[in-house]
Amino acid sequence: MASGPIRLFVKSPGRDERVYEATDKEVVIGRDARVDVPVDDRTLSRRHCRVYAGPDGWRVTDLGSRNGTFLNGAPILDDRLENGDRIEIGETKIAIYCLEDEDGDASHTELEQLLTKAMRQPKTRGTALQERRREIRALTHLMELNEKINALRDEERLLEGILDAAIELTGAQRGFLLLRHEDHFVVRRARLPDHRDLTDPDQSLSVSVATQVIREGQSVLSEDLQVDERFEGTGSIANLHLRSLVCVPMRGRKGVTGAIYLDNAYERGTFDGWDVRVLESFASLAALAIRNARQRKEMAKRRREAVRQSRRIERLNDRLKKALRIRTNALRRAREDLAKQADELGLKYSYDQIVGRSPTMRSVLRLVDRVTDLTIPVLIVGESGTGKELIARAIHFNGPRRRGRIVGENCAAVPENLMESEFFGYMRGAFTGANRDHAGLFEQADEGSLFLDEVGEMSLDMQKKFLRVLEESEVRRLGGKKAVKVDFRLVSATNRDLGELLRGGGFREDLYYRIAGVVIELPPLRDRREDIPPLVAHFLEEAQAGGTDLRLEPAAMELLVAYEWPGNVRELKNEVQRLVALQSGGVIRPEHLSERILTYRAPDPEQVPQGGLKMMVEDLERRVLRATLLRHGWNKSRSAAELGLSRLGLRKKLERYGLDSEQPPKTP
Repeated sequence: MASGPIRLFVKSPGRDERVYEATDKEVVIGRDARVDVPVDDRTLSRRHCRVYAGPDGWRVTDLGSRNGTFLNGAPILDDRLENGDRIEIGETKIAIYCLEDEDGDASHTELEQLLTKAMRQPKTRGTALQERRREIRALTHLMELNEKINALRDEERLLEGILDAAIELTGAQRGFLLLRHEDHFVVRRARLPDHRDLTDPDQSLSVSVATQVIREGQSVLSEDLQVDERFEGTGSIANLHLRSLVCVPMRGRKGVTGAIYLDNAYERGTFDGWDVRVLESFASLAALAIRNARQRKEMAKRRREAVRQSRRIERLNDRLKKALRIRTNALRRAREDLAKQADELGLKYSYDQIVGRSPTMRSVLRLVDRVTDLTIPVLIVGESGTGKELIARAIHFNGPRRRGRIVGENCAAVPENLMESEFFGYMRGAFTGANRDHAGLFEQADEGSLFLDEVGEMSLDMQKKFLRVLEESEVRRLGGKKAVKVDFRLVSATNRDLGELLRGGGFREDLYYRIAGVVIELPPLRDRREDIPPLVAHFLEEAQAGGTDLRLEPAAMELLVAYEWPGNVRELKNEVQRLVALQSGGVIRPEHLSERILTYRAPDPEQVPQGGLKMMVEDLERRVLRATLLRHGWNKSRSAAELGLSRLGLRKKLERYGLDSEQPPKTP
């Protein structure tokens, strides 16, 4: 609010309302008769509050009063005043009214001239004293209506209350309230006296007059439209047969936000300059009330959204806590199981990354446990996909060199012409493209472990150079003159028969004895079928990190167990990943498995495999025993009945084939 003159409408208990014009820069209000605005109210302090012109407009400050100063119902120490604000001190209420618009520019010059002219015509408007009393009565009525509309919280009811109050203030026959909607103005409410709605509002008012008021921001008053030269040729006025009309703009912080339009189709002179003056004040208060109502609505909406989000976050937190609790318990049980298995196997180290506790894998892990703390080279042999790299990493990370690096390379993947530079490294300028010094794999693995996969694919020339590094424990880069000492533990792996390569001259015998300090043979998956269910469960849990819930039917598990798995664990993992990708949830049935698994048939019994008839019979008996146990959920009584064995006979066979200590597979 600008710092021009303001009026204070003071209403104290048991007294008529009084009006004070504040033209000075400071007005003190209190119970003392010597202050600028004395108020007979025992609840006030002698000097209660002060209204003064600050750099940003008129302000009010409390002067250390006993009962405090309230602005629009909120306690304040010092705050800025807006047009239409209410100051409450004790039992006294003070309304603030300014004759200037919100930007500080005078907007009532023409209106003041009209009022002055009206006051100079006593035969039509009475004496100046009578006009003054009329103004006070109107403004008193205005304050009462203002309190009523400010008590309305719902915006729709507020709009109705504003229009009903405007009709009551002026005695209009009809009233229309226009508000901004996006980039245009619409009629939000149309009312008649006695709080009745007007039907078909868009066809009942002069749109041209309302548009002019909103566009120019100036009030329009006509005591008789039929003889008013300003509206000659206005079709809507002629069609509606209007006589009296007044339309005032509603100003907000961002300019004109709407208009109050009132008319009368039967009587001329219904409205005059006093109505315009009072209605403009009321329009400012109404705009402020609408803005406050919308702010309250927006704040309520934000509070509801905040509560909704808070509850959603609480639900998510509960779900996360539950999921974390489940995962924590599962991890604890897994650790306890691993510790128990390690105790049962007599193992020193944990091999939680290696799934499978079949008798053959137990023997492998016992051997790995013994060689982990040693420094001699280890050769891991086994078919492709049996997990040779997992064993190598277990040896490194459980061993004394676990603080160092484990550097791995697949000898079959390195081209022959690059193998020497990759292993030995090179100096800058050693060959075309050598733009910088490069440490080879031997240097990178210093104080750590070097894992060479498919070591049987190394050429004889490279084998000779490799043997020299192992014998002298030093390496010289290509283009370099200085030998560098290296100290690493060598772990090699191959899926080829090195004995056959030795006999055929494809592998150096002296190098073989250098790398094969201890030989660890990994069994193929078909020789440890009892490990297939836990492997499937592990791969399912690993692949279902996104939250799907898949489980296998026992018949599907039987097919997986019966399959030969030429690709070993790697092939099984790929099959599980395919099932998870293609199944969105539910149960995995036999028809969901790959075609090669569904069409697989066991080898012809007439073809005696390597190892003779005894091994073939034992393998078949082991498969039948395990398949029967799977079919009956590991219930030994039902399995023994189906096989025609006693429980004791079944138990002896399970002990013979190492199936007695195997845990029932958990269906994923």
